Amino acid sequence: MKKQTKQRRTKKKTLKKQFERTLTVREGVTAYKPTPLVAAHWFRKLNQMLFNNRLSGVEIRIKKLHHDWGRCVADWDNRSCRKGTYNQRVIPFGKTDVYFYIELHSKYPKWKDFIETLAHEMVHLYQMQVMKDPYSNHNANFYAFVPKFKSVGLRLYR
Repeated sequence: MKKQTKQRRTKKKTLKKQFERTLTVREGVTAYKPTPLVAAHWFRKLNQMLFNNRLSGVEIRIKKLHHDWGRCVADWDNRSCRKGTYNQRVIPFGKTDVYFYIELHSKYPKWKDFIETLAHEMVHLYQMQVMKDPYSNHNANFYAFVPKFKSVGLRLYR
């Protein structure tokens, strides 16, 4: 049991070092245009590093968004519910199937903006999938992830 815990910690440290190296290497990347494949890759890496693989894989859509850089969407019975409006009283957990997906903007000023946006939306997804937060908005549950983000060199903000 102790050996598995030590292996997990070692793997997390290795992931963190790789990610910090990647942040340094891609620091100068501007006008970044992500693809669904790249977004899915970074979803898996961030899921391991920040969320202990507790998020189930979701579809990531890349499209031109007019007012946001990203959205986490809950879809049930073909009705979409944007982050911050996900309400247990409206969507009863366990009584209906809820389909989650993340929408990301098609172009970011920097590569790091893309990663921070993806991680931000993953926090909302964590609120909905794991915590069953009735509102899943920028509340105390959301900001509880700030220390984890800082530990890997990312910012978490509204």
